[in-house]
Amino acid sequence: MATLVQRQFAVLSFITAFLFVMTGVFSLGGNRLAITSSAIQQAASHISSLAILNWMGQEIPALSATVQASGDARSNSVTGFLFQLATNIQPGDLRSLLGRELPGMVTTEDARFVVQGKGASLADFYVEYPTRVADTSQLVPVVEPATQEAAKQEEEKPAPAPVTKPVSTGGKKIVFVYNSHNRESWFSETKPVGTAVDHPTRNISLVSQRLSEELNERGIGSEVSKDDIYQQLLNKKMDYALSYAQSLQVVKAAVEKNRELHYFFDLHRDTAPRETTTVTIKGKTYARVMFVIGKRNKSYEKNEAFATDLHNLMEKMYPELSRGVMEKGGKTDHGEYNQSISSGSMLMEIGGTGNTLQESLNTAEALADVFAAYYLQAEKVSKTESQEPAKR
Repeated sequence: MATLVQRQFAVLSFITAFLFVMTGVFSLGGNRLAITSSAIQQAASHISSLAILNWMGQEIPALSATVQASGDARSNSVTGFLFQLATNIQPGDLRSLLGRELPGMVTTEDARFVVQGKGASLADFYVEYPTRVADTSQLVPVVEPATQEAAKQEEEKPAPAPVTKPVSTGGKKIVFVYNSHNRESWFSETKPVGTAVDHPTRNISLVSQRLSEELNERGIGSEVSKDDIYQQLLNKKMDYALSYAQSLQVVKAAVEKNRELHYFFDLHRDTAPRETTTVTIKGKTYARVMFVIGKRNKSYEKNEAFATDLHNLMEKMYPELSRGVMEKGGKTDHGEYNQSISSGSMLMEIGGTGNTLQESLNTAEALADVFAAYYLQAEKVSKTESQEPAKR
C-alpha cells in the first residue's frame, strides 16, 4: 500500500512540475494559452469509461483482471488526452487542426445556419476577435478629403419615409443599440494594422447611431450607447477577447436606468468578402445582414425565433439583404453574446471590411423599416390576445 501511495505521489509531483514549467515557458514567450472548462469537457468526452478503468487497473491489478476493456487505442491514450487538453486539437480529426485556418473546415459544433440566406456559406465563418489588439494610434483614414466631403453630403440626405402605418411605443425607449467591438471599420475608411481594420471614430458605432435615429423617426423609442468599449479595455488593461464581458456591464447599466428596454442590438462589421456582403436593391447598394445567435444562452431558442422572424420579414421587404440566421458557440466560441439579458437580444453583422460606411448606413435605415414592421405586427397580436375573453 505504501508503495502504491509513493508511486501516485511521484506521478502527481511530476505532472505538477511539468505544468509549472510549461506555464512559465508560455508566459515568457508571450503566448496566450488558456485551458477552459469547455476544452476540458470536449477532451474528456472522447475518453471512454473502459479507458479510465484500464488506467486505474495499472495500479489496481484486481480491477484490471476483472474488467475486459477493449476499444480504440487512441481513446485509451493518456498522452492523446493530455495533448487534446493542451491544444484543443483532437487526435485523428484533421478538422480540429485546420478548422480555424481554412474556410469550410469549421466543424458544425461551432456554427450552423438556422436559416441560410442566398450566397451564405460556413466558409464565411467569422472569428469574433483578432489574435492581437491593433494600436489604433497608427490608423489613418484612406479616404481623401474631397471624397470624405462627398460621403458626408450623401450621409446628410433626408432619410426615406418611414413605414406608412403608424407605429408608437408610447414614448417608451424599448430598444438599446450598442457595439461590443465599437472600432470595427472598413477599408474605405482606414488602413489595416495587422489583422485589425479599426478606426477610433469612423467605425460601426456610426451605424448604430443611424439605426437608433431611424427607429425613433419611425415611432420606435430607442437609445444608443456612446461607450468606447475598446478604450475601456485598454484603460483596464483587459484582453480584447473580454469585449463582451465589458459590453455586458454597459447593457446592465442601461437596464438599471430604464426597465422598459427589451430589444438589445449589438452591431458588428464582418470580415467576409465584399461579393458576399453586398446587395443592390432598386438601384441602392446595401451591406448585407447576418443575424447571429449564441447557443450558450439557455433560452437561445427565443432569440433564434426572433431573429428568424426578422429574417423572413426582411426577405419580403428587402430581398437578399439578409445573409441568414446563424447559431454559434457550441463549444469553442463566446457563445452567449450577452443574449441572456432578453429574448429580444441579437448580434448583427452589418456588411464586411470591403463595404463602405454609406452602404452600412443604408442598411441601418432598411433595418429600422423591418423592425418597425415587425413591432407593428407584434403589437397587433398583443392587442388581439388582450381583447380575447378570459377562458373559464
